[in-house]
Formats: sequence, C-alpha cells, structure tokens
Amino acid sequence: MATGAPFLELRALHAGYGRTAVLNGVDLGLERGEFACLLGPNGAGKSTLLRTLFGMTTVLSGSMRYQGSDLARQKPGEILRRGISYVPQGRCNFPLMTVEENLDLAAYHRRDKDAVAADTSAAYERFPLLKEHRQRLASHLSGGQQQILELAMAFLRRPSLLLIDEPSMGLAPQAIALVFDELARLRRDGLTILLVEQNTAKAMEVSERVVVMRLGRIVWDGPRANIDHKRLGELFLAKKTAESAA
Repeated sequence: MATGAPFLELRALHAGYGRTAVLNGVDLGLERGEFACLLGPNGAGKSTLLRTLFGMTTVLSGSMRYQGSDLARQKPGEILRRGISYVPQGRCNFPLMTVEENLDLAAYHRRDKDAVAADTSAAYERFPLLKEHRQRLASHLSGGQQQILELAMAFLRRPSLLLIDEPSMGLAPQAIALVFDELARLRRDGLTILLVEQNTAKAMEVSERVVVMRLGRIVWDGPRANIDHKRLGELFLAKKTAESAA
C-alpha cells in the first residue's frame, strides 16, 4: 500500500442537502490503490458521502482534498475529468441504447479518440459477456449483466478513484458473485475503490479496510482483519457513537 499524504482526504466534513446536514464531521483518508468498504445501517449517510465526493450535495463546512487539490464545491463534470468515477445505486445506463452505444457515451468527455477506441477494445476483452451482447439493448440484459455494463462504463472513464454504491442491489446470488469477482479484479489491478454495500459479508470479503458510519459520522475505521461480524453488528445497533479505531 502507498504511504505518505492521503490520495483522498476529508477533514471535519459537514454536508447534506440545502442547509440540512447529513454528514456531521467526517474524517476519512484513502491511499492510492486502497479498497475500502463503507458499511452502516440505513440512513447512516453512506450514499450521501459518495454523492458529496461527486459534487452532488452541499458542502457546509470542512474540507475535501483529492491528490492534493481542493475537491469541495466542484461540479460533477469537473470531478469526473479529475479522475473520479461514480456508479450510483440502481441502474444508471441508458436502457434503450445498445451496450456498444452505452460504452461510446461513457467516454463522451474524452478527446483522445484513438485511446478511447483502444480502451473500448480493452473493455470488451475485460468484460467478454458485453462483447457477446454488444448490439443488445441494455434493458434486455440481466441485472448482473447491467451492473457489469456499469463497471465497464466506469472503466472507459479511466478513473483513478471509483465510487460504487450498492452494486448487489436486486441481484440474484450468481449475479452478485459475478459483480464481486470483477470488483476483486479491479482491486488487484490497483484501482482505488470506495464501496458502499449492504451485503456486508461480500463487501468485507473483497475489501482490505472497513469504515463504519452511523448518524452521519464514522464510528469505526480500520483494517478488515481487525473487525468481525459480531463487532460490526454491535456498531450497527449502538445507540451512541463509538470511538473510531485505527
């Protein structure tokens, strides 16, 4: 794992919607190449944290720095160009467009067309099921295949940091295994990933670090090896904010 200044650094971050804060003093740092899963009960602020990183909420106070530069109050388009890709909860592809058209659209912001063509070919090699169905409408893919399409679209944006929210939602067990196998491969390739996931067993299986949120705050942060499911359950159910653990 890389050392030195954090690749991503949040300090005393308060953010939410309008004047309503959902995040209440979040401190978080990620190193380049790290895979962290963000866990917690419903309403903890996990999805809001990802949306805040992608410029989709109001930053009320605190700081967000990415690769040493200020990230707070940037628009999603600028954040995307800076190398952060976001796969939101649910499906965000274009259902009445083919797989090929979705991949073309994913790289719309890029001007290096020759490199885009090469990356598209690489995506088909990386995700062979999409190559097989390249002329099929996205809406005709299974749930698991659509989630793989989402990952391929993110891949074409050439991210340095991938934010992904609930990729297992609504999927059959076989499809969940397919998606998490790909996430594990992205981890091995060195991509920095922050994953929000309710399937705690699968999330902890692929990640090296666990961050637990409750009531808009981080209540535990440490290596996967330092927490078990019993302790995780206690944190989910705790009525008072627990102290963060390194």
